[in-house]
Amino acid sequence: MERLKKLWVVPVFAMMIVGVLGTAPAVASPPPAVVDDCSALRVKDFSRVGSGDAPTKVMSGKMDRPNLSAAEATQTWRRAGAQGVAYKHPAEMPANCLITGYVSPHIQFEMRMPEKAAWNGKFLLAACDGFCGKISFDQTLPAMVRGYAVLTTDGGHWGEHPFDAIWANDNVQGRIDFAYRANHVLLLAAKAIMREYYGRDSRYHYITGCSKGGQAGIMAAIRYPGDFDGIISRAPTIDYTGVNVLRCGTNGKAPLDQNENIILDASKVPLIQRAVMNYCDPKDGLADGSIADARMCDFKPSMMLCKEGQDPDSCLTAPQVAVLDKIYSPVRNGKGEIIYPAGTALGSEVMWPDWVLPLRGQPHSKPYKAWDQYLRFMAFRDSPGPMYDPRSFSVDDDWDKLADMSTVFDISSHDLRKFQEAGGKIIIVHGWGDAAVSPVMTIKWYDEMTHFMGGRDKTQSFARLFLMPGVTHCGSEGPGPSRYDALTLLENWVEKGEAPNLMMSNDERDGKGVITRTRPVYPYPLMPRYKGKGSVDDATNFGPYDPKISS
Repeated sequence: MERLKKLWVVPVFAMMIVGVLGTAPAVASPPPAVVDDCSALRVKDFSRVGSGDAPTKVMSGKMDRPNLSAAEATQTWRRAGAQGVAYKHPAEMPANCLITGYVSPHIQFEMRMPEKAAWNGKFLLAACDGFCGKISFDQTLPAMVRGYAVLTTDGGHWGEHPFDAIWANDNVQGRIDFAYRANHVLLLAAKAIMREYYGRDSRYHYITGCSKGGQAGIMAAIRYPGDFDGIISRAPTIDYTGVNVLRCGTNGKAPLDQNENIILDASKVPLIQRAVMNYCDPKDGLADGSIADARMCDFKPSMMLCKEGQDPDSCLTAPQVAVLDKIYSPVRNGKGEIIYPAGTALGSEVMWPDWVLPLRGQPHSKPYKAWDQYLRFMAFRDSPGPMYDPRSFSVDDDWDKLADMSTVFDISSHDLRKFQEAGGKIIIVHGWGDAAVSPVMTIKWYDEMTHFMGGRDKTQSFARLFLMPGVTHCGSEGPGPSRYDALTLLENWVEKGEAPNLMMSNDERDGKGVITRTRPVYPYPLMPRYKGKGSVDDATNFGPYDPKISS
């Protein structure tokens, strides 16, 4: 009872004081408290992100310090190579705030934010690849170790990576999210989350990815030119419809007869690779185990045709040569007109098992699966669905029916003026050993964009293309040096105005720092040329030259 009296006296006394002195002065509201507890983000309201255009929900949040297995560490190191992020696996991963969530309607994401003292004030979006459909743990780790807040996504749907498209069946909104909207609204969500967690805005925003993830950056530069300060675009699928329907369709069907019996399988890849390399490698002036520019080589599959009495293990039959010719050649319509100008690149053969030729005992290769799924569920606005037979598709009769969705999936514009005016910078990287997405198509788009933007000097003030000999699709295999640090080059360009005149590559294969070869890569159209002295494994013994103007 005595305690209750004391509690009653205090407010009464306070009111008496106010009565004597007048109304108490208003006290300014303190600034919003910074969220120190990562888990508290779960109860914050992010539904108004983007003025309601990107309603976001954080589903979980916890402080995390990943403890990776040896296999997971290797996978992360490989992912860093595909992203163009220099990475050395630390003895102990830094602590970070790990959150999961989604943006309406179904764009799931995972985000890692370094502790406040370790954050560099920057954000990187690690774009998903293939047909997306999953969140991979390794996407967010390489740049997070460098102090970035990093987000990755499933592209707006759940599916079996890389080429499951059932999610797209009669789901136009899902296809739009996958094509371009997801990365835009995720950036808006990430900015709001970082502002809440760190109590300040992020300073620079970057995006990186390979294949469809490489296309994502260019797509953003065209559709949302103010989103990202810097873009790393590795092996971009510029013409998404052409890649999946024409190139994947040709490569997927070419090794099979009308009854889907295999004519040529991956067991012949070493033979084909040796023949191409022996013929093409010296064409660039240096026999070093990789092809500097496949366009310099005039290899013909007929060179491998078996002669009478020749060991069949050392040559190809006539039907097998015909398969090879389809793979290396442009795609034509029923009139014989070229409708897809790029064949599969000479020098990409190391990547062919399952990516071009089916593995022994497996009926279909990856491009066959991509072509099949794309036509059933993605290519037409009204999906023909699972009962549709993609073999019934006719380029001559049905191509125009893909126009609606090609405007969603494809990069058909060369207009990057708004991106340039916003101060954006883009580094495009493509390997000459890429069997999945032809470097020739990237060169074609870049040349056309250069013309549209007013020439080489104006284009290279904000966009540069680097072509890497002997480097495959999104991976670290292949005969050429494949490790590079595009992120540092991009940071220096965006933040310091230092344009990248050289990108150094090396052949580190195991993530342990063992390097036996370095090679310079120059902005296209420049190529490296051996000076004639010193080790061919040392980058200092090479210099740039323009093959179009040099003798």
